[in-house]
Amino acid sequence: MKFISAVIVATISAMIIFLPGIAYAVDVTMGSNGNLVFSPDNISITAGETVHFVNGMLPPHNIIVEGRVDLSRESLMFTPGESQDIIFADAGDYDFFCGPHQGAGMIGHLHVE
Repeated sequence: MKFISAVIVATISAMIIFLPGIAYAVDVTMGSNGNLVFSPDNISITAGETVHFVNGMLPPHNIIVEGRVDLSRESLMFTPGESQDIIFADAGDYDFFCGPHQGAGMIGHLHVE
């Protein structure tokens, strides 16, 4: 019985180690290098891909996609490293901004093919 348990644990451990990680179309840092910016701020992806937004510095930040409440992430991220993912299923052009810092120029543009 101990042998079977060891084999099961080893098999599960190997599966966990070799599972593919989540692949994002692009990582976008918010508050990059202590500036109120998205980096990059001009993005092109293919429909159905995921954009991974990561809180860098100078929080709080969020992601508001203009005219698309369903894609927006209004909750504020306060901790560096905190992240939100958005899947852009439909082709088109999207403008996005950080709610608290839009007036400071924290805006971006996304083109989905």
